[in-house]
Amino acid sequence: MRTPVVYVVGLLALALAAGPARAQGLGLDLSGDSSTQSNEQQGTGEGTPPDAEQGGLGLGLDLSSGTPGADLQPRFALVGLDTPERAGAAAAKRWMGWLQSVALRTGRVARAAEPSEVREQLASDYESALRCQEASCLSGPADTIDADLLTTARLALEDEGWTLRLWTYDRDRGVVETDVVTGRKPTDSNFIREAGEVLSKRVTALARPRSMLKVSSNVSQAVVRVGERMLGVGTVEAKLPPGEVQLIVEADEYSTYTKTLTLVSGETQEVAVRLELNGPAPDGPPADAVAGVKKKKSSGPSGPSVFSRPALYTTVLGLAAVGAGVAMGMGLQGKVQDANGDGIMDVSRAEYLAARQQSMIATALMAGGGAVAGGSLLWLFIVPARSEPVSSSVAPVSNGKGTSGTALHFVIGGSF
Repeated sequence: MRTPVVYVVGLLALALAAGPARAQGLGLDLSGDSSTQSNEQQGTGEGTPPDAEQGGLGLGLDLSSGTPGADLQPRFALVGLDTPERAGAAAAKRWMGWLQSVALRTGRVARAAEPSEVREQLASDYESALRCQEASCLSGPADTIDADLLTTARLALEDEGWTLRLWTYDRDRGVVETDVVTGRKPTDSNFIREAGEVLSKRVTALARPRSMLKVSSNVSQAVVRVGERMLGVGTVEAKLPPGEVQLIVEADEYSTYTKTLTLVSGETQEVAVRLELNGPAPDGPPADAVAGVKKKKSSGPSGPSVFSRPALYTTVLGLAAVGAGVAMGMGLQGKVQDANGDGIMDVSRAEYLAARQQSMIATALMAGGGAVAGGSLLWLFIVPARSEPVSSSVAPVSNGKGTSGTALHFVIGGSF
């Protein structure tokens, strides 16, 4: 009996339609992700769920690259898994692939480096970083890898049973957060799943979108810093955590530029810096010289002291002569007296002549001293106290005949 062609074609169509459903029911990944399959063949275990053969935890795909604003996401790196026991070491690749996968699947971080790249970049420092549990020894590896979140793990058999310890270093705050998960055995799917959930929550809690800071400077060798962290030289771009920061731009022989910035998550801030040379401007005199000139102008002209003026001393001599004349005149009154009361002064001719001469001298002293004192006072206050310097000038002189000559003029000034 012949089978109708239509019947055969229908059977083939049903088989093709049911094939993918049966395959997915077995927990197989038919998405065509060649990178995941390649990693599994190489033994990295990346992107492979802990019980993919049972279809229990999903496909473990890395979806972080398609997240909006992924370029400003914090960078995450898994250093490695320390496994002192042989049973834990046998499942280490499976643990590493799953832990990194769940951290990236949060969509809150971007991959800083693969575990193999982390080992290469840290080189001789890898073993110490793998066993580090404090910020003091994790800050260096984080800077080397340029990772904002850095996680190290240890799977070991302890008193409570198999224990996974996770240490996640937050470079923004400079602290280490610790998580602990226990299970029955290293290959237990529930144990692995719980550890992934704990790491996923920790990464989600710590991850903060970056802010892009672009700094340009007119000095190519200027050093750009944010607080104590150096960003680069000249014109730099850096992804920084949001918040208030102190921007410092400095270079030798230039003034230092300092500004407080407030960085916002997911935004870009540009700062143009112009440094000025230290010292006075090349087109003008020094500032101290200008200040000295202004001070002299404000204080006004300074002349010689009054005690250095001769008029002061001639005034004193004139007043002294007047005083001497007055004293001599008063002395004559005591020498001439009327002893008998007849109205005639009792004085001899010699005494009379001497008194007359003394009176003339007293009158001359008062008159001369008064004249000298008065003239000296006029000299002291009326005549200018500052002498003009001797100056000379040479100027062309026209003789009225179309030719010119040279005349020398001397001007001499002064005061007494």
